[in-house]
Amino acid sequence: MRIQSFLIIILLNFNSYLTFSQEIIKGTKNTSILKKGSSALPQVRFKTGEMVMMKNTEEGMNFDLIKNGKTSPMMEPCIDCVFGQTSEFDIDADGRTEVLIGSRLTPETFEVKIFKKTEFEVEYKLFTTLNGQDHCEFAGDNTVKIFTTDLKIAQLKFKSDGSWIVLEQ
Repeated sequence: MRIQSFLIIILLNFNSYLTFSQEIIKGTKNTSILKKGSSALPQVRFKTGEMVMMKNTEEGMNFDLIKNGKTSPMMEPCIDCVFGQTSEFDIDADGRTEVLIGSRLTPETFEVKIFKKTEFEVEYKLFTTLNGQDHCEFAGDNTVKIFTTDLKIAQLKFKSDGSWIVLEQ
């Protein structure tokens, strides 16, 4: 009986390790994840009352914005996603949070789409897209660190038009 309990604990710890090792956006508090094939419907509720819900469908992984009782897709379904993550974070310290949608396409590639709502706008629009290998971390000062699988770091600074400059590697 003790051996079975021990094995169950090891399996649960291994499963949580696999989930967090797939994590794309690290360092944010308000985040949700979804694995390919899961029937879960994880949601992230933002300070503004909006939500992003993730779900798997035959078309791929969907990321839908729910606002005032209406549901609209943030982007086309991600056909090749094996893991998805949504998060809210103020990347540029302007007091307005951005929507971050991460998708792991293979064990060594990810994509993060950043959606912004500019002042006096009601809809989120795609600001920029990041690609990398392992994960990324936002500092909140208009910069992001992108980590490779061997944990080398590239630090980028966003420009107001969504492009970026490389600060260090």
